[in-house]
Amino acid sequence: MLHGGHPSAFVVIVAVTLIACLGLVHDGARMLRAKTATTTLAHEAARAGAQQLDEEGLRAGSVVLDEASARRAVQAHAEHGGASAEVDVHGDAVTVTVTTHHEPTVLAAIGPVEIASQATATAHTP
Repeated sequence: MLHGGHPSAFVVIVAVTLIACLGLVHDGARMLRAKTATTTLAHEAARAGAQQLDEEGLRAGSVVLDEASARRAVQAHAEHGGASAEVDVHGDAVTVTVTTHHEPTVLAAIGPVEIASQATATAHTP
């Protein structure tokens, strides 16, 4: 049955639903990439912190972590990656929790949305 060139309500609803689903898949993929990038950044920052050894300790023949240098290295690495970081230095371990934020494309159509991604990693001094 012809409708005079006007799309039926069913076609419009299916088209809008399909476009919305594709947009949500796109946003979901971006969220997964953001989580992966956040996890990678946390591991990198933890390793950067764990490499900050106390020079005096090395001269004395022991491997000791320089806590202040480790914290600075972690913060610098996280900031370079566009994230914020919380650092916990305990003994020879540096534990880092990195938080990043991103704005989805499709979900932003319903209003301002910001999604946080958080990852934690621990590295030990060699």
